[in-house]
Amino acid sequence: MTIKLEKKRKVKRGFRPLENRREAIAVVILFSGLFFFIVTFILWGVSELIEEHFILSEMMGAYSAASMCLCFGLVFFGMMVGIRNWFGKIVCLFVAAVIMSASYHFMETSTLLYKDKAAFENKQFEKLVGVPTGVEYDDPDYGTEFVMELEFDDLTIDIYKLNISRNYYTANLSGKPLEIAYLPNSHFAVSVKEYIEAAGE
Repeated sequence: MTIKLEKKRKVKRGFRPLENRREAIAVVILFSGLFFFIVTFILWGVSELIEEHFILSEMMGAYSAASMCLCFGLVFFGMMVGIRNWFGKIVCLFVAAVIMSASYHFMETSTLLYKDKAAFENKQFEKLVGVPTGVEYDDPDYGTEFVMELEFDDLTIDIYKLNISRNYYTANLSGKPLEIAYLPNSHFAVSVKEYIEAAGE
């Protein structure tokens, strides 16, 4: 009888409902992150399948990036809930907040692309002529490096979809005035070429 009572006491001492609840919540959040991880690849696949439809493809690509950010944001949020160390909690919360803000940026990009749908279909592009003040390249693990963005004084143009390689840009466009046609809301470029002033102008 005494042995049974001692076992019951040990079980009661070992049972921590708050800790168990926290771990359960952390697991649920982590599985939610896994869900968005799967959604990411579905959206990315759709964007590749409809690549010929520029606006829809870019929208799906932006949603895919947002979903990936949500995935990692939830992972770090789940880690924050699950761990006991306060310093670790603060670090995880900070990282989750940064990643979630990136997700918001991609969602906003998709919204701006949707607003540009009519302008793209009617070829109502904004035009810009000037020499870029800055250039941003992607950073692939291997393969060709492409230009991502061209920066001007108060405007950044996304040209990544045009597949302009760093080598081509350096050899043919760098330091020269460029003529760029781009969408008014999202600032996605539809064409980039060297600006050649017509005779007599």
